[in-house]
Formats: sequence, structure tokens, C-alpha cells
Amino acid sequence: MSAEYLLIQVVTTRAEQKAVLGQVEGIKKLFPLGWFNRDIQQPDADGARKLERFRDLVKKNDYRQKDNIYLREMKLVVLDTETTGLKPQAGDEIISVGACLVRDGKVLPQVFHRLVNPGRPIPPFITELTGISDEMVAGEEDFCTVMADFLDFLQDSVIIGHSIDFDINFMNYKLKPYSVRINNFHVDTGMLSRALNPQWKIHTLDSILSNLGIDPEGRHTALGDALLTARVFLKFFEHFEDLRVLTLWDLRCFLRNAVLYRL
Repeated sequence: MSAEYLLIQVVTTRAEQKAVLGQVEGIKKLFPLGWFNRDIQQPDADGARKLERFRDLVKKNDYRQKDNIYLREMKLVVLDTETTGLKPQAGDEIISVGACLVRDGKVLPQVFHRLVNPGRPIPPFITELTGISDEMVAGEEDFCTVMADFLDFLQDSVIIGHSIDFDINFMNYKLKPYSVRINNFHVDTGMLSRALNPQWKIHTLDSILSNLGIDPEGRHTALGDALLTARVFLKFFEHFEDLRVLTLWDLRCFLRNAVLYRL
């Protein structure tokens, strides 16, 4: 929690808030440059060069411009990542990115699958879970190189994923030092499952696969999970026409109402 946030909580009027922020900025000038941001990852020049062309990604990816496009006509990217842990702010890194394309109710042959050199050891339990070892990533590209290639693959597509907020937030945390942010509209198949199948008590990916009778081959690999999630989404997609969920706007409204009234 920042010092600014703590100070602003004790004042009530807008004028007082502005006065406090002015005082905070004055105090900052007494400390060495970057002292308040010393725990934030600093960008490296090579990584910044690779990602600089994506800095206006947020402005380009205004998904509201696609609201009237039919879902069947849209290119959807189903995404999953594998990481060294759950806390990017504590130094955890992405070690694999996997994605596939869905369009018109079908999984397309184009896929994205890359290992990432995390620049740190992979914990043994992560190796056991994902099958990815230090030796496998030793000769792979770094995060910035892989992300530049992935963003080329992603473009302005809608993203589908299971607990996808985790993957996107993790990526955005690592992209923040480079002034890049993924702003694509995204759909969580876990949330979609809760909206479509309220009778199911558990909505983990494993549970959904079991309920739908989908063989979990490739589970706990980035591309494997992306392909499995794509199959889950297409199963759910079959119900959209009956629910009159035809466009991106329909889907956004359906999910919003599901959150407000069902979940």
C-alpha cells in the first residue's frame, strides 16, 4: 500500500487530497531518484527495444468497437501459461506460453507454443507438475522476445482462458516496466461454466473436463491446457444460439448479468 493512499484516507475533501499529494511530491524530492520505486522491476534496454512497437496496444484494442461482430466470425485466441509460481511481484516468472485459434466453432491448426527462459531456477514441484526443467529452458528466448512474438500472434483478438485473469495479470505485471499492457477482452471459461451450469458445484478445469467427458490429455502444459480449454469453450458455444448470445455485445451482457444475478 502506497504512502499516498494511506495519507489520502485520512482526508475527506478534494482540496485536502490535492494538498496532501502536493506534500507527498515535495517529500519525494528529498530522496534519491527512484527510491520509492526500488522494488519495481526496471526495464532492460534490449527488452524495451523488442516491445516498443506494442506500447499503444491499449488504444488499439478497444473491444467495444467489435460489439456488433458475430462471435462465429471472430478470431478467438485461447491462452494458457505455465509459471514458476503464483506471485510475479515476488520474482516468479513465465516459463511457457501456449495458445490456439478458434473461429466459426472450430479449433484452427495455427498454434503458438514457446518455452521461456525465466533467468532463475524452476522449483522442483513445478518441474514435476509441468514437465519443464531448467535444462529445457536453458537455451530458450527470454520473456521479452517470446512476448513480442506472442503479441504478434494475439493482435486484437478476444482471449479465452480458464482463470484467465491470472495469466493476463501475470503478463501485464511483467510487461509494465516496458509500458505495454494487454487490454483485449477476455472470457473466463470458469465464469462461463458457472453461468451455464449452475447445477455443478465445482468449476475447476479438471472438473469441467470430467463433466463434459473430455479426455485431459496434455493437462498442465501451456499448449495442452489451451487446447483443452478451447474444447470446453466450443462445448459451451453450442448453447449460445439458444440463449441468443450471438455477438460480442451479447456475450458481454450475458456474462455481466451472470455475475450480478447468478454467481
